[in-house]
Amino acid sequence: MTESKNELRVHWFKKSKDSFLVSLFLSDTSIANLPAPPLSKLIEDQALKASQLGDQPLWEGFEKLQDYPFPVEKATRNANQVRIDKKIGDFFYHLVCCKKPEIIVEIGTAFGVSGMYWLSGLINNGKGKLYTFEPNTIWAKVASVNLDKISSNYSLTVSTFEQEHRNVIDASKGIDIAFIDAIHQSKIVNNQFDLILQYSKPGTLVLFDDIDFSGDMWKCWKAIALSDKVKSSCSVSGRLGIVELIGPV
Repeated sequence: MTESKNELRVHWFKKSKDSFLVSLFLSDTSIANLPAPPLSKLIEDQALKASQLGDQPLWEGFEKLQDYPFPVEKATRNANQVRIDKKIGDFFYHLVCCKKPEIIVEIGTAFGVSGMYWLSGLINNGKGKLYTFEPNTIWAKVASVNLDKISSNYSLTVSTFEQEHRNVIDASKGIDIAFIDAIHQSKIVNNQFDLILQYSKPGTLVLFDDIDFSGDMWKCWKAIALSDKVKSSCSVSGRLGIVELIGPV
């Protein structure tokens, strides 16, 4: 069965009746036909400009990886290859409008497309801040231009989350939504998830992009989805994983 233009298929791994995540997908606003954010045209225009820059080099840290499923030496990517698609961006906007987070953390800014959608939701709410991390200086420069077009209510750290999280994130405030979308290897993703847990509180949502990237990534996602740290968990369109945390660990 093929997906309609805006359809987002949901598959549950854990399901708690008193979960925000469950209520989100049972709300009156169907995720099968989400409205576009008011700034959608601007966001997509900026995404197009980023893609027109052509291929840009991967972060040099990729060349140190072992057992990566694709060649990374002197590899390049363009914005279209690494961005979330528009229907997932619309979902991010919808999620922020419903969750009303104070703090969103994004690991892997890339060219800033997902960040623009996160910011559009924060603008709708009139509160909240995005903290995003990108070690690739070339990509971060493009992302900064894109994010500035939407809002100044963000912090872009040109480094890895692992290196800088203590210097950037206020532990007393915690994290409401985290998006892990950097290097799709279980060892790295599990470490990033463990770090996010240090800032978690009841109801913190953690999203994982490209859970279908490889067999290794799928096993990693499934273990997290079924973890006793997780209240509810689901996948969206087979690519995006979401967990709702029980609380601090």
